[in-house]
Amino acid sequence: MGSVAYPLVVALWLLPLAGAVLCWAFGPRLRSACGWLAAGLVGVSFLLAVASWGSATQNLGGVLGAHQPLVSWMPGFDFGLLLDPLSLIWTFIITGVGFLIVFYSIGYMDGDRAFARFFAYMSFFMFAMLTLVLSDNFVGLLVGWGLVGLASYFLIGFWFERRSAVAAARKAFVINVVGDVGMMFAIFLIVANVHSIGFGDVFAAAPGLSDKLVFAICLALFIGAAAKSAQVPLHTWLPDAMEGPTPVSALIHAATMVTAGVYLVARCAPLWNHSGSAQLLVATIGGVTALGGAILGTAQWDIKRILAYSTMSQIGYMIMGVGVGAYEGGVAHFFTHAFFKAQLFLGAGLVIHALHNEQDIRAMGGLWRRMPFAFWVMLTGVLSICGVPGFSGFFSKDAVIYGALQHGHPWIYAVDIVTAGITAYYMFRMLFVAFLGEYRGEAAPDRAGRESEHGTHAPGWVMNVPVAVLVVPSVAVGGALMFGGDNSPWSRFFAPLYGTPSSRAIAVPPISEGVTSLVVFLTVIAGFAIAWQRYASRGAQADAPARLRRETERMPAVLTNLFYVDWVIERLIVRPAQRLGELFGRVVDPHVLDGAVRDLVFWARWLGTLVRSFQTGLVRAYALILVAGAACFVVYYAVAAGLR
Repeated sequence: MGSVAYPLVVALWLLPLAGAVLCWAFGPRLRSACGWLAAGLVGVSFLLAVASWGSATQNLGGVLGAHQPLVSWMPGFDFGLLLDPLSLIWTFIITGVGFLIVFYSIGYMDGDRAFARFFAYMSFFMFAMLTLVLSDNFVGLLVGWGLVGLASYFLIGFWFERRSAVAAARKAFVINVVGDVGMMFAIFLIVANVHSIGFGDVFAAAPGLSDKLVFAICLALFIGAAAKSAQVPLHTWLPDAMEGPTPVSALIHAATMVTAGVYLVARCAPLWNHSGSAQLLVATIGGVTALGGAILGTAQWDIKRILAYSTMSQIGYMIMGVGVGAYEGGVAHFFTHAFFKAQLFLGAGLVIHALHNEQDIRAMGGLWRRMPFAFWVMLTGVLSICGVPGFSGFFSKDAVIYGALQHGHPWIYAVDIVTAGITAYYMFRMLFVAFLGEYRGEAAPDRAGRESEHGTHAPGWVMNVPVAVLVVPSVAVGGALMFGGDNSPWSRFFAPLYGTPSSRAIAVPPISEGVTSLVVFLTVIAGFAIAWQRYASRGAQADAPARLRRETERMPAVLTNLFYVDWVIERLIVRPAQRLGELFGRVVDPHVLDGAVRDLVFWARWLGTLVRSFQTGLVRAYALILVAGAACFVVYYAVAAGLR
């Protein structure tokens, strides 16, 4: 790593930590300035990432990117920072989209009594996420992995006076710790067999490892990825995490943390490339998650939960992409998704903020007249996530879907096409119910968004500007980067890391990518048409309140109970664990552990009392004890001699 790159990479890594420390230590004095301080430092970190582009993409002596050693403990156990094309993309999103979300939060969190604490947590989270993606070894990645989980616990439970927020934070933390355990087992296997924690050493040794060992390592790593990225069956924490403030949902549960699993699989591509079974497992789980999340999204009425399940579904697309080996496609969908999903969450935040924390879309309606900016923001975000041609989501999602066919997984290809249609249905359903028709709630903002007689209030410019900025990449970045197939800027950017997509394809698809795009688009139109007929047509709007009430009452129990996954986990894991804890609390702890300690104390005291009774202070008593002891020795040796 060159002398210029070293301070840039280290500085962009540590600046968010500096913001967290300053906001935490001096928050009461800085007050509202904490938001501007945190946003400014993250913004500078983003600029440093842009300035590090040349170092991250250089290839000197066969070494790709900028590598900065930090600590050397023993051979194979070196800790440092690695900024290459993959970590650079994640760094752009963490610091770039993160800056816009923190800037937005200045307006959203205005007036909150824990304003400074919020920005300390947000800055700490971004430092943790940068630690995860910039580490050049598995242990450093695990440290960042755990810190991200801790930061998300703080942020999900930020409003800790709400019992639901505390429960959601605890649930997210516990499930993520399950993933952490999987990561640790993978590292144990790596150290035992490779004797190194460095990415370069491990990936170089991968061809020499047995198939079973590589599969075991990949399986353990994917447990961590599935927990962090909300993949079936470890997905149940993600919808509950919407209890946190909306900017938290935008940053952690859309743009960064939930994509850590995608990063892990993409980073460890040399391992997955040597285990077809591991690739099939990851692709299958990703496909099931994409479809399951989309189906559950059709049964939600809370605007943030709808977006949460859409996140779960879209992360399934990404996991499926990197799982089948279409790495640049999966990473591309991460990149475009970060923009349009952050835009959707922040757009939803505009509505929630204006309606005094109302999140039920059944209590909305007609908002396109009174909040036109929020409507256009949500519309462009929906068009992008649905993959309408020309929008960013179209290019990345189609790359993932066609990648499944190129790598010999036609059934996953079919599932992804169906999922695209379901996504269009429930996303347009959200848009139509919330913004069209007549208002069904108690209060609505006026057309200009000003304070109305009902007490609603409009977001200020500090919230509107970041959302407006996000619209640009949501619409344009996909086409700008991915148009051109193997010769696109995106493919050329990742070619030194993964090669070209066609060079890794293992099957000749029976249909072209253009035909696939047409089929996906027709499926999207079908989903849109069904949503329009059910929620936006004249007949649907005429009796909207009663019809929405009937739909709620008739919703299948399997959907309202979220496929009973929480029910199964509650009865198979949570309740038995609670009963085991109660058993230890009532029996084992007081009677076995404490009982053993009490018995030791009793016998120690008894023996002490016995020995103390011999300490009389009388010489004749001590002389008697000596004589008795000597007599015992004489008798013992006399008896022993007689026996011989």
